[in-house]
Amino acid sequence: MTEYRNPQQDPGSEKKMMLAFVVVFGLILALQYVLPKPAAPKSQPEQTQSQNAAPPPTQTSPAAATSSAPVAAVQNKIAAPAATAIPVKVAADETESVLENDFYRITFTNRGAQVKSWLLKSFKDEKGNPLNLVNPIAAQTLGYPLSFYTYNADLTKKLNEGLYIASATGTVAAHDSLTFEFSDGTTTARKTFRADEKYSLSIETEVENNGLRVQAFPKWPGGLGDQITTSSYGFSSLVWRRDGSIERKSPTSGFFLTGKKWVVGGDTVQGPFEWAGTVDQYFAAVFMPESAKDTALVTLNSQVEIPKNAASPNDGKDKVSVLGLAFGNTSGLTRTRLYVGPKAVDVLETTQAQAGTDLRGILDFGTFSFIARPLFLWLKWTHEHWIPNWGWAIAFLTLIITMALLPLRISGMKSQLKMQKIQPQMKAIQEKYKRYSMTDPRKADMQKEMSELYKREGVNPVGGCFPMLLQMPFLIAFYSMLGNSIELRQASWLWIKDLSAPDPIHALPILIIITMFLTQKTMPQAGMDPAQQKILNLMGPLMMGYISWFFASGLCVYWAISNVLGYVQQVVINRSELGQQVRKSMDRRATRKK
Repeated sequence: MTEYRNPQQDPGSEKKMMLAFVVVFGLILALQYVLPKPAAPKSQPEQTQSQNAAPPPTQTSPAAATSSAPVAAVQNKIAAPAATAIPVKVAADETESVLENDFYRITFTNRGAQVKSWLLKSFKDEKGNPLNLVNPIAAQTLGYPLSFYTYNADLTKKLNEGLYIASATGTVAAHDSLTFEFSDGTTTARKTFRADEKYSLSIETEVENNGLRVQAFPKWPGGLGDQITTSSYGFSSLVWRRDGSIERKSPTSGFFLTGKKWVVGGDTVQGPFEWAGTVDQYFAAVFMPESAKDTALVTLNSQVEIPKNAASPNDGKDKVSVLGLAFGNTSGLTRTRLYVGPKAVDVLETTQAQAGTDLRGILDFGTFSFIARPLFLWLKWTHEHWIPNWGWAIAFLTLIITMALLPLRISGMKSQLKMQKIQPQMKAIQEKYKRYSMTDPRKADMQKEMSELYKREGVNPVGGCFPMLLQMPFLIAFYSMLGNSIELRQASWLWIKDLSAPDPIHALPILIIITMFLTQKTMPQAGMDPAQQKILNLMGPLMMGYISWFFASGLCVYWAISNVLGYVQQVVINRSELGQQVRKSMDRRATRKK
């Protein structure tokens, strides 16, 4: 049979294949020398040069942005982008732009696209100039309003120190928007502002790194411009409305027994928030997001040194807690309005944060706000329609309240007089049972005899305290109402130029001390040791006088007039038939002791 062989097993096939490879390789080498060489591209040296040289800050160069991106990425610990290069947008010089309406004038700097000053046209500072709500001392240390807060320190510094390109410089026409843009080839930032109605400003911000949004919140770093004394910082707090409830955070709360608590700087609080802001006694800076969903805030609390005396900055310094906050949307795109203005009832009630939600909750009238709020509305109506001076309006309202509470005060005073009248019988009963211990059953007989004495003489042992307790809510509400009324700020009365500041000559605190001393001296104090009574009559007025020494004059007007009226009432009751009987009884006992 014929033998068939596998071609691959042919002994000469391997040599033939090697010879074919040598021939093909030789042809390829020969063609390299025979065929003409292609010309080198002319643009290649220029590209290399542009990659090695950085462009001027104001130019937009994709090649330069591509070369600088890895450097910026290393600094911010972010991977270099593999996508299309980001154009560089950096201004050559620092410039200023102004947004204003009928209520405010805001000056922006393009360095960080932040606020240098926020002037309220209807309010004056202590020198008579338009009030600037940017705290000058805190801003130098903590940063200016509407700077960025991020969770990356290097990124934050870059965003707040970069020179943004402004859409306009100088004064921007009313209702026009002002946009700031910044890009270094890796990071891009944009801020848009537009003057809104009354005291509000519309804000939109966005930051991207390598084409991805990052959480960068606009912030109000801390403090307000009307805080010029150490005591004024004590009124500051953070306040927000979340899920329909209002929360307030002071710099510190509690004391050594309950444990002190601090507002933690850098603490993130998750929303949804209807609004959130920082406030002091009379003014507020409050963020009002377009949508409560996915909102968050970061609490800021820092120690700042301020002069003890604003008029003499070199006379020493005090450390104070300065509160602020950063607020935005966790998605990276923040759309919000910012209210910066007075804590005035009518303004807050007409400022809508979201549908059905206004800012009235910012103003805290205290525990008895259900009493304080009507009192304030009444005081305001009196000032607007009848008595144009706030000091005299307070005096008139104090007179009305004192007369309205007169029956309660008379009832309390009469109870005290009756208790004073039966003091000899009460002392005799106590002497009768004093040899028995408190656990002895016969002590119950003493209480029984006391009850029979009260019933026989028509005395209520708590009658003197109960009317005073009923008055306390009104007194506390009036105190809280006057302490939060911005209308008293820089309002004058007689020798006082500012009813929200302490009495410059301290005449009202001195009057409070004198009237309290006279009232206590003429008031019968049942069952009190004479030595203790003398100490109380002296120390009580002095202590209250010291406290009122630093109170706002408007509060002292109320307190002093109330004390004067209380003393007059006590004198009238002491001259009544019951009062004369008690006085004779006290005189007889005093004669017996001698």
